[in-house]
Amino acid sequence: MQINKIKIAVSSCLLGESVRYDGTDKHIKYITQVLSLNYNLISLCPEMAVGMGVPRAPIHLVDDEGGIQVVGIDNPECNMTKPLTQYGNEVVEIYPDICGYIFKKNSPSCGIKNVKVLNTQGQYERKGQGVYVAAILNRLPSLPVIDEDDFLDAKVRKKFLYRVSEYSKVN
Repeated sequence: MQINKIKIAVSSCLLGESVRYDGTDKHIKYITQVLSLNYNLISLCPEMAVGMGVPRAPIHLVDDEGGIQVVGIDNPECNMTKPLTQYGNEVVEIYPDICGYIFKKNSPSCGIKNVKVLNTQGQYERKGQGVYVAAILNRLPSLPVIDEDDFLDAKVRKKFLYRVSEYSKVN
């Protein structure tokens, strides 16, 4: 039994918590049943942390020509950009010893790549990054990150866990 396990943050929905906008989860048993044996998993859901609740109205990324914003799909007046960004900055302060992060893909908060961005004409025109993950990576640019699709690829997962191990040695 390891006493001081390396800490990896994980999107709560991937740990089986029903925190998604529709009250579901995206549980990956490998994370909870295998990864948890050797790592200390930190469950984080930025949308819950900023008070969005479950169920909640869906949000998306919008390029308002002044920058990428996170707004409600049905209620564009509901702008969650600032709270999600602030929470990303808080996480870096609260958990300075995390050595990796497994994020939920395609999320306007947690997606690390290829997240749909709506343009001012109402069309999805390019791929972006969730604002919460962007805030974390702005503060910790070398933090090893991965989304669940890449995590399920054994070769990519092995590289990620190697990077986590190396990161833990210098941080």
